[in-house]
Amino acid sequence: MRQIVVEAFGGPEALVLREVPEPKPAEDGWLLETRAIGVNFADVVGRRGRYTKDARPPFYPGLEASGVIVAAGPRARGFERGERVLTLNFAGGCYAERIAVGPGDVLRGPAGFSFEELAAFAATFGTAWYAMHEIARARSGESALVTAAAGAVGTAAIALAASHGLRPVVGAAGGADKCAFVRELGADACIDYTRQDLRAEVAALTGGRGVDYVLESVGGEALERALESLAPMGRLVTIGYSSVDDKHADAIKRIHPITLFQRSISVGGLNVNNLRIAGRAAEWARLVAHVEQHGLRPVVGQTWPLEQAAAAHAALEGRKTRGKVLLIP
Repeated sequence: MRQIVVEAFGGPEALVLREVPEPKPAEDGWLLETRAIGVNFADVVGRRGRYTKDARPPFYPGLEASGVIVAAGPRARGFERGERVLTLNFAGGCYAERIAVGPGDVLRGPAGFSFEELAAFAATFGTAWYAMHEIARARSGESALVTAAAGAVGTAAIALAASHGLRPVVGAAGGADKCAFVRELGADACIDYTRQDLRAEVAALTGGRGVDYVLESVGGEALERALESLAPMGRLVTIGYSSVDDKHADAIKRIHPITLFQRSISVGGLNVNNLRIAGRAAEWARLVAHVEQHGLRPVVGQTWPLEQAAAAHAALEGRKTRGKVLLIP
């Protein structure tokens, strides 16, 4: 069986394809034959050795995939052999032809999704949904701003915000082509932060009031401008820091509690690794039902064969992608 392994932390070239023994399912788990594998920026950070302070190689990248259950442990319940499923496996290791998954890692996706769409769904729509509903508590009629709006989570957030009745839904992306793409997805407007001032454009689009809800994943200056763009009682949820290099802890601006008090704004954070979605069955079911009802689909961007994982990482780091990047085993 083939699997991507990082034996020494570094650049995309650190992703090495190896022949490894096929895993066996735990007594209460399953063996999944992967058909499509999601590539996340968390994989990039992990490949660099920066995801945790005590990281040591080898590192086995990959948090999500779709596929078919081909074997089950004797105490496995709830899924059958041959069933099409998706997995969010926070132990990693999904850059592989087969993976062992536990009872808390397997999910059913929306009906009619392809394997590629299933692999592009959980981390993107899950992050966007929980940020909007569980943390920000965004309501129909409020305004929304999504940074990195052409990316995997950003495209999901635009679709969910628009279908939930938020108005205006404003995206922010780097470049005129990406902004045109974001508007095609349903955004009411898109700010090109390579040539436009985010705060000034948000003020113009909201009559000077500011925005009610921000989903922010860029960090750095984009985070600062997004905070400045919040309306009174506005909520910002940070889900990443893609613009910040390895010394991210020193580079990210601190937010003083007095600022939150004086402006009556709130800031929350969401790391999808802390979401045990399979244990939140009711909320996951509401997400799936909403997606099916509104006919939403994840945006599948570029795909690469498993053995070209390095090229996929290079494209993601170089901001040359739109939507979800996938590997095909």
